[in-house]
Amino acid sequence: MKKDPQIKEENDKVENNEIKKGFFKKVWYSIDKIEKYSELSAEGFGRAIKYLGILIIILAIISSVVTVYNTSLEVKKIAEYINEKSPELTYSDGILQIDSPEVITDDSSNFGKIIIDTKTDSEEQINQYKEKVNEEENAIIILKDKLILKDIGTNGTSEYNYKELFKEVGITEFNKQQLVEYLKGSNMMPLYLNLFLVLFIYAFVIYFINTVFYIIAISVVGYLVTLILKLKIRYVAVFNMAVYAITLPTVLNMLYLIVNAFYRYTISYFDVMYILVASIYMIAAIFLLKSEFNKKQGEVQKIVEVEKEVKEEMKEKQEEKKEEKQENKDTKKKNKKEKTKDDNENGQEPEGSNA
Repeated sequence: MKKDPQIKEENDKVENNEIKKGFFKKVWYSIDKIEKYSELSAEGFGRAIKYLGILIIILAIISSVVTVYNTSLEVKKIAEYINEKSPELTYSDGILQIDSPEVITDDSSNFGKIIIDTKTDSEEQINQYKEKVNEEENAIIILKDKLILKDIGTNGTSEYNYKELFKEVGITEFNKQQLVEYLKGSNMMPLYLNLFLVLFIYAFVIYFINTVFYIIAISVVGYLVTLILKLKIRYVAVFNMAVYAITLPTVLNMLYLIVNAFYRYTISYFDVMYILVASIYMIAAIFLLKSEFNKKQGEVQKIVEVEKEVKEEMKEKQEEKKEEKQENKDTKKKNKKEKTKDDNENGQEPEGSNA
């Protein structure tokens, strides 16, 4: 059965329209075409959330890749440090042994303060080590059965049991050389892949929740602006516009993460800038809508005035036609009367008379 050419043409138009409004086209519109916000918002809440989801997925992927990349660099630095500075060591059945009679203390530019003591079982001694690194930005405490880490991004310290840590990668024993080769080799790829998956899920959930919070805040500001401007717009439409307004700050966040992967650079008050840029886009879009509404209202007013003039002209013409018809009737009656009078004066019988 052959398809109707007209139906096929309409389907082609719909498909072309979908392509024109694809994800990357929407990103471009959201950043460079603020006047398109009303058009994007009109597509509905569902498509706005779908767009936001894709945007957050890309952000989560970049964040996870950057974190895994930085982790791999740190692991390689750890391998080099162990190879160059660590004494001989062996690991078996969850216990790490280092060939050193004394506690090893070192200050590293990469890892901060390092304390190695695989002899002690004293909780009091371990607590003293924790207090010693409390003021440090980064620190590592290596004990016989666990690893204690402190970094600038966490409050306090994090503890990792060797048996649980190495069990996930299938390691039960090793020596110094085997550990260095493992950390530098391709055997770490499954670990990095698992780390990426965990980080991606975590990053997606956190970024999505935070971004929705920002969008709600921006949309409330936008809705208040519409009330001030006396512009009747539903809140859901303002919310949809806020979704697209968050695009540029999110893209800047992606670039910020990528730059930080190679250069340690911190932007103060990035969150303030994030919400400020989105709010500016939101307010600008609303003012454009108000301007467009006023323009259309003016055009409608002109059309109403023209229609009023046309109606008045038509009414005048109708009255003129009525007057003209009445005049014609009066003229005909007058002519008829005059003719009857003339016939009577001339002694002629009226037509149809038997007299």
